[in-house]
Amino acid sequence: MLNQCSFIGNLGRNPEVRTFQNGGKVCNLRIACTEKWKDKNSGERKEHTEWVSVAIFNDGLVRIAE
Repeated sequence: MLNQCSFIGNLGRNPEVRTFQNGGKVCNLRIACTEKWKDKNSGERKEHTEWVSVAIFNDGLVRIAE
């Protein structure tokens, strides 16, 4: 079974790629996902940002992220 998530947001900084001794690579990145809404009681606009850490081990996806 495979769990899948989709995140839409902005990169916090450039992706960081590291190479293992066996030649494999990993790409680490952080995505800021921001939710915006209008408070029903006060009418005030509100915003909340969650930071998501992502590690990519698939060689093809690492090349795209680079």
